[in-house]
Amino acid sequence: KQWYQRRVRGRSAIYSSIYTGLVTSLLHVFRLLTPAAGPLSFLPLDTLFLSVYLRRIQLMSSRLANMFRSRDQASRWENNFDALINDTRGVQLFTEFARKHHAAENIEFWLAVKDFRKKQLHGDRLNENARRIYRTFVSNQSEKQININDVIRKDIQKNILAPTMTIFNEAQDKIYILMKTDIYPRFLRDECYLCLTRPSSDN
Repeated sequence: KQWYQRRVRGRSAIYSSIYTGLVTSLLHVFRLLTPAAGPLSFLPLDTLFLSVYLRRIQLMSSRLANMFRSRDQASRWENNFDALINDTRGVQLFTEFARKHHAAENIEFWLAVKDFRKKQLHGDRLNENARRIYRTFVSNQSEKQININDVIRKDIQKNILAPTMTIFNEAQDKIYILMKTDIYPRFLRDECYLCLTRPSSDN
């Protein structure tokens, strides 16, 4: 697998170099053919054609670069759950997959607590945000109730009247382990993820 990943990265660099060189060469030719001044409508027909062709090459190069970047990015998620859930595109795909399998509340709770801890809130704002998370994910009446044991749930219920920044830490750790051992392995076997890691000819 490491050999394959090195091969993919090598091909990415080669293709990127080829298209960069091609675009650079066409830009040079375009500058030679383009008059120093004057509106585009007065350019010779062959120069106008070249400018359109150059634009298509630039778009193709950009799409290829994005494709290889996405593949390398997805390959990093395979052995690193943290890389997946801390990557904007990765967590979006993971959440969509979890939603299809009726487990989106776990990643949504984990992200909500991550954001809660990052804000370093105090006073009324701390109380308001903590109670919003409690009502959404922890309360027995919540429609998105997360899967934590009664001990952790009751501990949060006891402290929600005077919450601290660490009130959800233990619950977040439990949900992290649950996702890593359950939904994450299934995500790696899903066709949508596998499609991202395949060479373009297989897609």
